[in-house]
Amino acid sequence: MKNSLKKVLRGKIERKDKSKKIKISIFALLNVFFGMTSTASQNINLPKEFTQNVAVSGYENAIFDYDFNNDGTDEKVVVSYNEENNFLDVVVSIYTNQNGKNMLSYQITFDKKINILNLDEMPKLLNKVKEYYGEYSKNMASNETRHILIYDDNRNSKILFDKLKFDKHSPKDLDNFLFIKSSSEMLDAPNGKSITNLKYSEKPKLLFEMVSNENPQKLYYTEITKKASTNVNHIKEKKSKIKPKTFKGFVVDRGSNVIKRGFFWDKMVAKMDSVNKFIEEAINAGEDINIITEYSPLSHDVASKKDKFGNKNNQSIVAYTNPNKKGEIINVPDQTLFRILGEEKGMLKIETPFYGGPYYISKNQNNYKKVENINGAVNKFVAIDPSSQAEMLFERDPKTNKYKVVTYSFVTTGKDGSGSYETPHGAFLIAFTRGYMPFTRKAGPGDTPLSGRPDLTIGGVAKFAVRFSGGGYLHGIPVNTHFKGETALTDTAAKIGTYKESHKCVRHFDDQVGFIVDWVNAGSKIKDGDNTIPEEPVVAIVL
Repeated sequence: MKNSLKKVLRGKIERKDKSKKIKISIFALLNVFFGMTSTASQNINLPKEFTQNVAVSGYENAIFDYDFNNDGTDEKVVVSYNEENNFLDVVVSIYTNQNGKNMLSYQITFDKKINILNLDEMPKLLNKVKEYYGEYSKNMASNETRHILIYDDNRNSKILFDKLKFDKHSPKDLDNFLFIKSSSEMLDAPNGKSITNLKYSEKPKLLFEMVSNENPQKLYYTEITKKASTNVNHIKEKKSKIKPKTFKGFVVDRGSNVIKRGFFWDKMVAKMDSVNKFIEEAINAGEDINIITEYSPLSHDVASKKDKFGNKNNQSIVAYTNPNKKGEIINVPDQTLFRILGEEKGMLKIETPFYGGPYYISKNQNNYKKVENINGAVNKFVAIDPSSQAEMLFERDPKTNKYKVVTYSFVTTGKDGSGSYETPHGAFLIAFTRGYMPFTRKAGPGDTPLSGRPDLTIGGVAKFAVRFSGGGYLHGIPVNTHFKGETALTDTAAKIGTYKESHKCVRHFDDQVGFIVDWVNAGSKIKDGDNTIPEEPVVAIVL
């Protein structure tokens, strides 16, 4: 049976008609997966009651019988699919027998489409339909239809997860997760009993979500392993001698108790590829890669509005959508990569890899400079996702154009407020690193005030600093000048991976950013006082 299916799959590659290749492949995969033969019609429609001729325009389908719960009664299964740009959109609909009629009970979709060049993904996803059936079918009401979205990982064939170079703070197998905003019960079933309580900042893995025509309130089916009653601080958890326990169950979305987050590897790779495509196009056109140089002290900042990318005007220059300085403007932060397309009406016409273009900036050579060490594709990236409070480091293999994950962790990014700023969004060339990062606090009697800011003084220091835009740095846990102890056990450290809170920078555990400094420097001998300037370009991308 298996050998004959392999022959079918091998034979379909030789067919010229792509739709036939897809159809044959899918039927073969379904045959392997369910151990059943399937019949097909051109389209699919999903009436409440099953008929043999279900159809809807734009989709093809496979229809067959399968006993999901091993009760001796087969369910009717319709796998519908359509193809666009080499990707399949797949929907699995399950009809169950109710009083002698087959009624639509479950409709399952997936959080990503299937690449037809990698149809091995399909059995993995279909297996989850079977694996989770016992969960999403619990406490089912008569005539109820449930809509389930199954989550896969956020990876693709361009991302390599070999041995990480540093993994002390890297959460394992947590591509999609819930961030618990307020205490929430994990239930054993929809409308079921509590099996554990999830506390603020815990992060259960997200397996699937579900809504129903009987109850539109969303449910998340999740998994979490924890010690005692919490896994909020992984440093303290590692010190605990309590045996860990794993829970699986449903969390009700009450509207304000949870947030969906994740490590979106595929999204980051797409951004990195776009940066390198931008660089390649510029070099092929004989254009230089430049950066904005607008590193004015934040003490001189004035209030400004955010642009459509979420950036304010602090430590940025204004870019216009036309050379007449009319219409929409954006704020282009310090260290932003860009290229010059020409001049119009005394303005520089520019384009960027993150904000696109063209835009127009004033022709002021004090505001930009050529990047001397970008002569081709960049191989080292720091990728930051403020919405998930997550950070990933990648190294690109120039031979394969694939990206190896070096390390990843949760972080704390900047928050707008009095004297603080959101971490700027964009693609930035890392300027330098050093071993320390001073920070300020409100000045009191006897304090030495900062120049130009009599209300502020040096309040303490954080270990390590990596400047990527203006006063935005990657750094360690800030503590006051008299602190003695382990910074990883401070309240500030416990907030990593929760909400935006820093003044503009990106906070890390000390050893995490210490590793990043060494990785960025890579033995560079270029010094400017206490600062080390990396010889190889490293680009920071902030979504």
